[in-house]
Amino acid sequence: MDENAPYLPHVPSRVNLVAVLAGVGIMVGGIVLAVLGAWIVSRFVPSPVSAPNNAERPAIAGPVQRTAPSEELDAFLHEKSLRLHGRGVDRSTGEPFVPIEEAMKAMAGAQPQDEGTR
Repeated sequence: MDENAPYLPHVPSRVNLVAVLAGVGIMVGGIVLAVLGAWIVSRFVPSPVSAPNNAERPAIAGPVQRTAPSEELDAFLHEKSLRLHGRGVDRSTGEPFVPIEEAMKAMAGAQPQDEGTR
């Protein structure tokens, strides 16, 4: 720091008009170049006017139509009802099954009676 700085009178600085004009010129030149570059790209790069980036509508397959959805649902619900309320052996897995009420009674009877002591 200069020791004589507090004793020097304040001299306002001058604005260098050439430097300001050079800065403005650089900014205007940059904007002109950006606009010109965008125009050149849009003019000489092939793309259809009505579809940007050569876009095409994608082909989407329609929904899967079932011939008899209500009959399929009825058959499914009937099979599940038989499984819950019927007795037999599952054909695919070979597991036996009993009606749900009977299974719940068997499970309730299999529980230890001293549950309150735990």
